[in-house]
Amino acid sequence: MTEAIQTQLEIARQARADGDSVAARNGYAKASALARETNQPLFRAFALRHLSDIDREADRPDAALAHAEQALALYRRHGQEASLDAANALRLMALALDGLRRPPAAAKAWTEARALYVALGIETGVEESDVHLAEMTD
Repeated sequence: MTEAIQTQLEIARQARADGDSVAARNGYAKASALARETNQPLFRAFALRHLSDIDREADRPDAALAHAEQALALYRRHGQEASLDAANALRLMALALDGLRRPPAAAKAWTEARALYVALGIETGVEESDVHLAEMTD
């Protein structure tokens, strides 16, 4: 069944590259549903992360936050709490919280994401986190 999930993820990725956010969102939603039905939590988390990003870009911060939180919970539940994927889920949570104008919660998410990016040696993630955290103290 992972082949069906991967097919949906590829359809979604291509739709997004083509600028078709509706088809991309549908593809990621189908991949997430298939992953849930077939007990593939890391594929589901991946799809949820991309749904979060699409929702954020469409100015739907509540939905973006919900998807990012679900993705992060799956990563943590399945031993991926210190992964780049978890850091990226935290980043998406922070961006959604920024969009919802919830600075204390956003700062916490940015701080957690930054710590993971530091541990993983992802300088661009550290820099982005620093920029957002600095904006919160201005």
